Amino acid sequence: MKRAIISGFLAVLSVILLPAAAFAHVVVTPKEASTAQRLIFNVSVPNEKAVAVTNLKLLIPDGITDVTPTSKDGWNITTTKNTNGEIASISWAGTIPTGERQDFSFSAQAPARATELDWKAYQTYADGSAVHWDQAPTNDHESEDAGPYSVTKVTDSPSETSGKNSDNQASSDIWGAYAIAGLALVVSIGAFICKK
Repeated sequence: MKRAIISGFLAVLSVILLPAAAFAHVVVTPKEASTAQRLIFNVSVPNEKAVAVTNLKLLIPDGITDVTPTSKDGWNITTTKNTNGEIASISWAGTIPTGERQDFSFSAQAPARATELDWKAYQTYADGSAVHWDQAPTNDHESEDAGPYSVTKVTDSPSETSGKNSDNQASSDIWGAYAIAGLALVVSIGAFICKK
């Protein structure tokens, strides 16, 4: 009886938490760009922990030039440069409360050749803990302190549907999480009824 109640509780908890996990990543958009295109990149940063986010550091991939961070009220922005004098990283210092998210942006010019831009980011919290978004997206390893980085594909002719496809994928991931959580809930309720 107790086991069935605990299973039911865990299933309900998974219904609440799994969809949130789908949003937990630091995401850089757009997902596709044209060679040598000048555009605005957006960095979406959620806070999925019980303490405030206080800093985000984004490494700028090789080949990106003319980087200009967008000013943001309440946030201190610092940059580092590489040996070519180009911005190599941007850091935003401020506060993202628990359960909230912030968007940061910067303008830049994409590389002149087709490539993939790996956006490695480091998210720091008020208690000193950090999450490293620097794992390859193909790597199945994900933990509380590490996860996959975002990728932007730079092509000679980006597809017109790339934005729609990424939106559809995100929607699919969310509904997949709901489906798994719902199935767990049904199994737990069944176990509870059978124990009676």
